[in-house]
Amino acid sequence: MSEAPKALDETRSPSEEFTKPLNQPQETSYGKYSSVFMLQVAHDLPAALTATMAPTLFVKQLGLDLSLIGVFFLPFVVTALKWTWAPVVDNRYSAKIGRRKSWLAPLTFLVAASFLAVSLVEPSLENLSMIICLFVVKQIFFATQEIAADAYVVEALSPSERGIGSSIVWIGKEFGQIIGFAGLVTVADKLGWQSAFSAAAVLFILCNLPVLLRPERPQNPPSSNDRANLKQFFQRRVNLHVIAVVFAIAFAVQMPVAIIGPFLGDKGFTLSQIAVILGVSASIGALISLSIASQVIKRLGAKRTAIAMLFVAPAASPGFFWLAIQDSATLSAVIGIILWATICTAPLRMVLYAARIGWTSKHQAGTDITAQQSVWFLGYAAAGACAGIIASTLGWVGFFVVNVALTCAAMIFFIRSHDPIQNEVQRLYA
Repeated sequence: MSEAPKALDETRSPSEEFTKPLNQPQETSYGKYSSVFMLQVAHDLPAALTATMAPTLFVKQLGLDLSLIGVFFLPFVVTALKWTWAPVVDNRYSAKIGRRKSWLAPLTFLVAASFLAVSLVEPSLENLSMIICLFVVKQIFFATQEIAADAYVVEALSPSERGIGSSIVWIGKEFGQIIGFAGLVTVADKLGWQSAFSAAAVLFILCNLPVLLRPERPQNPPSSNDRANLKQFFQRRVNLHVIAVVFAIAFAVQMPVAIIGPFLGDKGFTLSQIAVILGVSASIGALISLSIASQVIKRLGAKRTAIAMLFVAPAASPGFFWLAIQDSATLSAVIGIILWATICTAPLRMVLYAARIGWTSKHQAGTDITAQQSVWFLGYAAAGACAGIIASTLGWVGFFVVNVALTCAAMIFFIRSHDPIQNEVQRLYA
């Protein structure tokens, strides 16, 4: 009878336990870290325009009914489906250019071109369908670029670098949001729609340059047995468990993110004020909490950190409940509420990322991580669609009550799922 697999030390990823890096240099590479950082900045700065500024503008200034806000999250369904073509990105590339740069380079400019196309369309209810269609086209290019970018991060970080790497990934995301909200949304409010999307195109190219200019580690072409395929991903039942956890967390924690712009707009704040609130207070709060969380996760592991968060995250709620019953509030009060709420909740994303970065196989890292990311965005799209319906039906207080319950349920699901997933991944990859 075979011996039962030993439980993993949860402070270490499964890949760190029983895989070796593929010809990965062990020395710390600041060039590598800066490239990873800038990739995350590039991929998070556009959301301020497409997922916050645009729906806020259409609801607050152009009269779009709040219950229809879900149309702005239709492009994220594209991202939720990107796993269907992720194996192509894993398997098809030019060895001369690089496995990931073969996709990163052309798609960087296609994404930028799509932003320029959006900038040429005047925002109005009559043009809403055209704008959503252009967002979908943009998202096809963007999602494909993300497949290569996510795989680049997984392959670039050796097991010993994944702790600091996870921190760099999420800090990069927060800097992207700072640039997006405090920069691009302010540009949209002061200079207009065209200037904001044109600036997004230029910034997207600039942020991708460090990766495009840095030599990529050469890799041997995959053998027929090692070629990425979706069948293998779905044949492993543990992956179905993983994506269920990812969807639950995404749906719960992204719901207030999806509705925060219209919520603040309903309280009388302008786009510039919303940019300050979200771009400064939310991002600074996230940087503070993520810096602390990276050390906590390193010491306690993902599961025990999630248990602690089960008691910390609900502390974000009282400020939202107070704000929900007010007809208006001062800018300083809202900044304080958002800052505190972000400190309490931002580590949830890092906890999940730290856990699942080790739940990918090395030979099809792009396919595995993309399937997980696709489910994350499917959860985000579902959250965006449901948020407006819940808020318009139950009011703002009812919305935040529902969200607190969903967040606690999702965290409990993650905690209960953690050990079974870890043990099954150990069995598969040992």
